[in-house]
Amino acid sequence: MRTLLFISSAVILFSGCSAPETKVNEPILMSYNNTEPNDWNSLYTIKKSDNAHSGMNVAFVDASTEYSMGYLKSIENISKSKLDSVTFSYWAFCKDNKAKAQTVISIDLPDNAKNLFWAGHPMQDKVKEYNKWIKITESFKLPPNIDTKSVLKLYVWNNSKEEILLDDFKVEFY
Repeated sequence: MRTLLFISSAVILFSGCSAPETKVNEPILMSYNNTEPNDWNSLYTIKKSDNAHSGMNVAFVDASTEYSMGYLKSIENISKSKLDSVTFSYWAFCKDNKAKAQTVISIDLPDNAKNLFWAGHPMQDKVKEYNKWIKITESFKLPPNIDTKSVLKLYVWNNSKEEILLDDFKVEFY
């Protein structure tokens, strides 16, 4: 009986000593587009391609199309909770090191009346191999106290004349 009492006490005592759970931040909202037409903007930058990362279409930027398709939505229509940051990822295919582009976030007043925030990260910092699909992931901290009527835009800006193929866009808000 004493042994049973000892074992029961030990089980109760040690069950409270487990390691604390690590909390993982889950996205508030996630949007995904594998470059098949849907409600993202600039759909004229999509074309059929045998070289798609997935599916049958790719987005592209080139000498005459400097802005890719992208995510465009007012802050108030993204989330009722305060947003802290956004992660924008996609797959890129560059033929050589002449291709230069930036992953961009822009926050504007409605009707493009005024730009409130803009940031861009050079894609070439991530692309070290050519003629193959490379995953690009960029995170942006959102400015505090942003007007919820503001429009958030995420896209790729081509600042070279080279063609760059893009596919499988994903947006996560935290």
